[in-house]
This record gives sequence, C-alpha cells and structure tokens, in this order.
Amino acid sequence: MKKWKMPGWIKSYFGFILANWLFFTLMRVIFLFVFRAALVPQSYHELWETFYVGAKFDMRLACALAIPLGLYFAVCAFWKKAQFIRKGMACLYGLLEAGVLLVYFADFAHYAYISMRINSSIFKYAENALISLQMAWETYPLVWGLLGMLAWGVLGGWFANYIMKKAFSQKDPYRWKGNLGWFFGGLLLTAALMFGQLSQYPLRWSNAYHSTNNFICNLTLNPVLNVYDTARFVKADSYDEEKTRQYYDTVSKYLGVDHPDKETLNFERSISGKPKAEQKDYNIVVIFMESLAWNKISMTNPDIDPTPFVKELADKSILFTNFFAPTSATARAVFATVTGIPDVTSFKTSSRNPLIVDQHVVVNSLRDYDKYFFIGGSASWGNIRGILEHNLTDVHMYEEGHFKNEHRNDVWGISDLDLFREANRILSEEQKNNQKPFFAIIQTAGYHRPYTIPDDNAGFVSKDIGEELAHKRSFVSVAEYNSLRFSDHALREFFKLAEKSDYYDNTVFLIFGDHGLSAPQSENMPRGYVDLNLINHQIPLIIAGNPIQEPQRIDRTASQVDILPIVMGLLGRPYFTRAIGRDVLSAPQSEPGALLYGWAVSPASIGFVQGDYYYYRQGNKEGLYKFAAENYNEDISKKEPERFEHMKNLALGLYETSRYQFYHNQKRDERDN
Repeated sequence: MKKWKMPGWIKSYFGFILANWLFFTLMRVIFLFVFRAALVPQSYHELWETFYVGAKFDMRLACALAIPLGLYFAVCAFWKKAQFIRKGMACLYGLLEAGVLLVYFADFAHYAYISMRINSSIFKYAENALISLQMAWETYPLVWGLLGMLAWGVLGGWFANYIMKKAFSQKDPYRWKGNLGWFFGGLLLTAALMFGQLSQYPLRWSNAYHSTNNFICNLTLNPVLNVYDTARFVKADSYDEEKTRQYYDTVSKYLGVDHPDKETLNFERSISGKPKAEQKDYNIVVIFMESLAWNKISMTNPDIDPTPFVKELADKSILFTNFFAPTSATARAVFATVTGIPDVTSFKTSSRNPLIVDQHVVVNSLRDYDKYFFIGGSASWGNIRGILEHNLTDVHMYEEGHFKNEHRNDVWGISDLDLFREANRILSEEQKNNQKPFFAIIQTAGYHRPYTIPDDNAGFVSKDIGEELAHKRSFVSVAEYNSLRFSDHALREFFKLAEKSDYYDNTVFLIFGDHGLSAPQSENMPRGYVDLNLINHQIPLIIAGNPIQEPQRIDRTASQVDILPIVMGLLGRPYFTRAIGRDVLSAPQSEPGALLYGWAVSPASIGFVQGDYYYYRQGNKEGLYKFAAENYNEDISKKEPERFEHMKNLALGLYETSRYQFYHNQKRDERDN
C-alpha cells in the first residue's frame, strides 16, 4: 500500500498563511492592550466573539496575501525552471509585508487620534499632502516607524525566500500526477477559509458589528480589509455641506427643529412625550411585508382580491392610503425604517457601507423593552446585520438556522408561514418568561421569484385567474399573484396564532410593504401612477391590534421613515432625533410629504409627493405634476410657481440633508443609547 504524503510546497504554503494569521492575531491583542481603557466591564463577555470573528477576518487577509505564493508554488510543481523568479517573489513579499505593517501603524495612529479604525477616507489626506505629512512628522515617531517597516519588509522577504527554498526537494518530484490533486485541494481550502463561515453568505464586514459597543466592533475589524471594504463608498456617498446649508431653512421648518442653526446644521428635536401616567407599554410588532405594493393589494384590485386579510385588517385599523417607501429595494427599506433617513445613496445600499453603520435609532429610548428581529433567510443579506445588531440595543437576532422548527423553502430561506409561526412561538415564550414589553421586527421574503408555495401551507389553495388578467392587474404572472396571496395567507395564520397568545391584547402591529413594484400595464391604477413610477414606491401602512380602538383612514402623505416616530407617539414615550422621520400620526398639523429617490435610473431621480402633487427631477429635467389627473404628464410648474418652488426646495433639501445625516447621526451621548 502506497504511503500518503503531503508535498513540501503545500506545507510551506499553509505554513506561510499560519505565520501571517498569528501575526495579525498578535496585532489584535496589542490593539486591545493599547486601547483597553475604552473597554467597559459590561462588554467583557463579548470579547470571545470579537476574537472569534476577528480571527476569521485575519485568516481572510492571510489567505489573500498567500495567493501569489500559491500560484508560484503551483507553477513550480509542474515546471521546475519557474524557480528563477524566486528572488523576485521574495522582493514582492518584502514590499507586501511592509505595506501591511504600514496599514497597521496608520491604524493605531488613526484610532488614537479619532477613536476610529482606519478606512479608505485616509486617502483624503493626500489632498493636502504637505500639511498631512507635517502633522504626522510632528505627532508620530515616523523615523522609528519607517525603520520598523524596513526591518519587517526585510524579514518578510527573507521568510518568503526561505519557505520557497524549502518547498521543494529531491523527494518531491515535479510531475502532474499527484500535484494536480493537491493544487485543487489547496485552492478549495483557501477559498473556504476566505469565505469565512458555514452560511449562504460569506463573512462580511457587518459581522464585525455584533455589538452596540463601538470599541468591541472596532476591535473585531481587520484594518487592511476595512480599507478595502470602505474604498467603494467614499466618493459615491460623500455629502455636500454647502448644499445642505442652502436648503436648511426649508428643511428645518419642515422637520420642526427645536433650535434652528444654519451654521452648525442642527437638526435635533427633543420630543417630550405624554405625561408619565398616560404613557403606554404596548408590545410593538413591525412587519415588513415583501413587495406589498399599493397597486397589487385588494384595495386596488377588488375583483381578483389578492390580499383579503390585509383588507380585512385595514378596515378595522388605522390605514395610511398615501404612504410611500423612499426607494425600491428591501435593504434600503430596512435602513430607512430603522434610522429614519431615506437611503439616497447612489451606490449599492447604505446598509452595505461600513462608514455609516453607526446610527442613532429612536426606539433605543425604550430601555425597558426587549428587542427582536426575525428573518426567514440570513441577516447577512444586504449587510443589514450591521445596521441592526450595532444600533438596536441588545437585539435578539433570529434567522435561518436559529429556529426550532424550520424547513428551507427556497433561496430566501424558510417560508413566510414558518417564519410567522416561529416568531409567534418565541415571542409567546419570552413574554411568559420575563413579562417585559417587547419591540419586534419581522421581515418576510417569500413573495419573490421563484414564488415557491411550501408543501406545509396551512390549507392554502392556489387560484388561476389567467395570465392576461394577471398582467392587467399589476402582476407579471399567475404564479406571482398566488405568491402574494400566500403571503397574505401566512399573515392571517400569524394573527390567528397571535390572538391565542398572552401578548396579543397588549400589542400594536404595524404592517407595511418594504417597497412597491413596477408593472407596465396596471390597468387598475390611474395611468399617472404607472408612467411617473409612483407604483414603485407606494405601499400601505396598517396599524392594527386591540389598542387601536377606532378605525381610521388617513389620506395625508407620509413615508416609511416616519414609522418608528409613529411608534414612539403611540407609546407616548419621549425621545430625540436628528433624522427625517416624524410622528405624523400624533402631529397631524405637520406638513405632509414624502421624498422619493430613484436609484435604478441614470441619472438618479429625486421626487417629492404631497397630496396629489408630485415634483420630479432627473438630471436637468424637472417639473410639477398632478399624478392622478387625466393630464398627469402636463408640467404645471408655471401655473403654480410657488408650490413648485416649495416642493422643489423640499425635495432637494431632504435629499441633501439625508446624505449629510448619513455621517452626522451617530450615537454620541446617553440620549442615543
């Protein structure tokens, strides 16, 4: 029997990875020691997760550094003469190791200076290179740092040369047979280590933000990877302070800023709430219904009745009929709802931007509440994990793989029905165990292609209305129509279960769509909604539950960013905010309106809805329209110039303010926690 033997070049390759990984781990330990004063005793228990997740980031960097070396070994394993480039490879690794150490040195200095890990914004210092160099020269021991980098580069080059010389021997012949298998095995193991976790999604920067404590999250990050992860966002998501100031008077009045100050761009409002005796401790359940668009529900499609339960619920609850999502993507909806800031980023989504992960959330004022988030798939999708875990204090995250009873339905995870069942079970058990009120978010995802109806469907029966009628009624197919019907059916089953629970009588439910959905025909809607693309944004908001005693139909224009302020108003709790969202339910005197941002077109569009008026701007084209009228495409800006100018200033002002607030809504003091 032939003895199994690992080639020396494979040993050398993974030995190089291990050596770098140990060095990065040591640097993490040093970082903790140097900045340990920032670690509070309440966060000691989070250190194990910090080092566990951080070790995976370090392994990713170690593997990335080893890729050129691995390719060199692979070539040499099949072609002996390729070793002539060994000295060039050693020089390359001397430079790479010195470069990595430079990033670590800069990271320590950066954190010591502004308590933030280094990111791609460091390149902005190059705009004033001489001043930046002089500041660094006068502040940091640059000579010792350069000598250290030089020494580390020489050591790194020597180490790379040493393992390359040791990688091959006479006992390791240069042949295809055998080496090919080791090559693919090493390739797969490297890819697995860089992927970082057993999950549908790879390890992402948002995994570092598993705590609301900034130091814990900073300790988890790898500085080199953080520069890479943030490099795509600096230019795309920059803000213009002068433009924000230009529209400040209009925006501050619209938001009701307590103490307007154009120079400091103050957007803070302190909401006093109701007297203590009138405050409520209702449980709150916020339900993101995937693509619950206004043009697809039973209220606008009575003949095919796709959402009978949503209509039944709306008839006995508070229904907002002119309610809009600022943008048309789920991750953007999560960001807007949680932070109160419309996601007007032009590149990817704000939830994917590590530079703005730290945001103030108004419901953190509910310090006596337990907080939950439920999703049938993975919270790594869209990097919403970072926004939620880092900003919702002590939130309990439940996702696929964390539920007691779950059956994977399709790419989106477990079915909406299973998700609702598990959410109800967990909330019921937690309510019995600790009796504290809770704030919970449930995010559905089943109403997506491939429109899978699970086998375990609680008696759901599909209905065939014909493809032609489906198209006329805003659906792309009968399958999509039935998928929405099943989503509505799952919501009904959730309420059936909830009504039997101990928590139901004291719970307020807020049900809304994460965004609208475009549909070219949509004969059930006024044509202006379709051509002006308002159906991509308009959604219902239903506020239901036993505490809602009087049904209401509210036609005032409002937005997704208003949801959490509405929650605080229902509870009568005090809070403070800097964001765009307002409590439009408790303060009907506030000016109505909703900012709309079309990120999927080029150039991006900016709009503002107020009543049946719509200001729209794309590039150099702008106009004012009455979207529900027969002459919806007539620009009436010259007929109503004052309204046009006011809505234009609100649209552009809220857009610029939102971009500014991405970077100026961080948690800063006790009010934010």
